[in-house]
Amino acid sequence: MAARLTLNAKRLMLSAITVFSLTLITLHLSLITVLAGSGLISSIGGATFIQGATQFWVTSSRPTFSGITTAGAAVTGTVGNQSVSATADASSNWSWTPAADLTGDNTVSITSGSQSASFTLTIGQLPESIATSGAGGLAPAGSILPTVAILVFGISLTTFGLVGLKRRF
Repeated sequence: MAARLTLNAKRLMLSAITVFSLTLITLHLSLITVLAGSGLISSIGGATFIQGATQFWVTSSRPTFSGITTAGAAVTGTVGNQSVSATADASSNWSWTPAADLTGDNTVSITSGSQSASFTLTIGQLPESIATSGAGGLAPAGSILPTVAILVFGISLTTFGLVGLKRRF
């Protein structure tokens, strides 16, 4: 009888760890989706910046860059041939606007502490060949649908895992 209880306790622990791990993975995927636009650079010219982008388009020749870093931290770098210099406020927010107009393609490199972002900023209209929020194949930036789908999947996994635990023991 004691051996059977020990075996059931081991199964219970393994099942609980599996359900917990799957829930953490789902939460991680949800946060990645939700946190788009909430890193070192959050927006450029009012448009949400997607972390990890290698190219970004805006129509404004003097777009304001804004983001989040450690409160009081220095934000430095370059945008085209202009130097970026800003300090995060007490709420960890920073912003910077170019002193002169930008044109064409501009190499952007911004750093704060261990965070950094590098990409090409193009001043002009988004090319027709690139999907926009109206395209059927991609969800627009800020769409809640992927987040809801991932959360429902995670809740389903957790629920079925707990029901399975209850039936097993």
